[in-house]
Amino acid sequence: MIPPHPATAQPPGVWKRRLGLGLLVYSFIPLCTVEVIAFLPVTASQAVTLGVIFIASGEVACLAAIALLGKAFVAGIKEKVKAFLTRRERPSRPRHIGLWRHRLGITLLVGSLAPYYAALGFLLLGRPEPGDTRTLLYLLLAGEGLFFAGLGVLGEEFWARLAKLFEWPGRETATTDGGATGPGRT
Repeated sequence: MIPPHPATAQPPGVWKRRLGLGLLVYSFIPLCTVEVIAFLPVTASQAVTLGVIFIASGEVACLAAIALLGKAFVAGIKEKVKAFLTRRERPSRPRHIGLWRHRLGITLLVGSLAPYYAALGFLLLGRPEPGDTRTLLYLLLAGEGLFFAGLGVLGEEFWARLAKLFEWPGRETATTDGGATGPGRT
């Protein structure tokens, strides 16, 4: 019996890791590209069916990737994502934006609501025909585009002010008897 060539011999478990990583990468593709189905020359019911199957294939691929990669790999990914999303200390204040840029960003944010109301009015006041679903989709995609463009124009300073909107302004104070006083407590 001829022994395998040393360059082609792979340690056990390499195929599981490669397949798991491939499935994990694929699981994000349907989430990012499901909008393309709306541009296919199919009926609305076929587009919805294709969209559901496409999204479900990504979900199944994600579950299979988790099963193949194991608990330790998934925990490591969670820690990296958590570290990426949580910021430690800000080295400097966000850069100030000018009045014109602020007004443009707010106009884009508020303007992003118009396509949704236009689609709602189109559905309530008119009788949409089967070919009108693409028009509704374009309206909704335009609203999303305006929203994200507005957030991009407003920049980091707007995000900092928006984050402060959701912060609790006070803290509960501890009393001498060990109980806590605060809103809703006596």
